[in-house]
Amino acid sequence: VERDRTLGYQEPHWKEFHFDLTQIPAGEAVTAAEFRIYKEPSTHPLNTTLHISMFEVVQEHSNRESDLFFLDLQTLRSGDEGWLVLDITAASDRWLLNHHKDLGLRLYVETED
Repeated sequence: VERDRTLGYQEPHWKEFHFDLTQIPAGEAVTAAEFRIYKEPSTHPLNTTLHISMFEVVQEHSNRESDLFFLDLQTLRSGDEGWLVLDITAASDRWLLNHHKDLGLRLYVETED
């Protein structure tokens, strides 16, 4: 996310992700769903604590910000490296029940400030 030039320099940074769950057969249940993203260490001296939040986009609007449903939060040091695992089971459950409600996920990266 830090290398994505489309994010600009505004705070907070966010990126949306979309998934296709149509391959899951009707009547099948998902017992757990995770979003995994690899975090490389930052060498920048500022922003030592990061908050990584995952939201489900539940409704989009043309004249204001989308409605979001909170899914998970990870807090870590900017120098940390490794896989972040965010629980998105609640979103996948809703998407399996209502395929037309799959508007994606929004990942926010915010500093402690």
